Amino acid sequence: MAWNINSAKLTIEIVDDTTGEIITREATLGDFKEVTAKKKATSSKKPKDDGDPVAKVMLLDGKVQLNTAAINLTGYEPDMKINIEFDKKGKKQIPVMMQADSGNRLTKSYTISCRGSKHDNLLEYGDIFELEPYPEKDGYFYLKGNKAIEDDIIEVPQEISEPEDDFTDEDFDLDL
Repeated sequence: MAWNINSAKLTIEIVDDTTGEIITREATLGDFKEVTAKKKATSSKKPKDDGDPVAKVMLLDGKVQLNTAAINLTGYEPDMKINIEFDKKGKKQIPVMMQADSGNRLTKSYTISCRGSKHDNLLEYGDIFELEPYPEKDGYFYLKGNKAIEDDIIEVPQEISEPEDDFTDEDFDLDL
């Protein structure tokens, strides 16, 4: 059932607290028009091409910026939730970017918020990352940084010499 209202009469009664007098005001409203919510225009336009054919992600202050090639490779759209996690590849941890329910929202300028410890952890790998598709999962991408990560492995010499036998038990003052 639809209502078609052309006019309305509004009556307001105001009571004066000091005198107790009731003041009545009337107003007539007319020419109602049906108001409909305007739809937001969804923009599917891609950002301007930056001319770099390599898919890259730049680590900036507090955010991560995707270049045009990275946007085309990933297929990410504004308002998608994107997360960067660390995956173990062999003995190393490597950052991985993916679409996730618990990530940060990708803005229309193709940036993702990246602050705190996640920013500091990514900074260890560099500030410019090349995207490399994850072999086992669609929509996942390794972030290959511009800094070389040094392993915590200590090299041991090939030959280990035998300790000298110049010491005797009396050289050590041990109470056993």
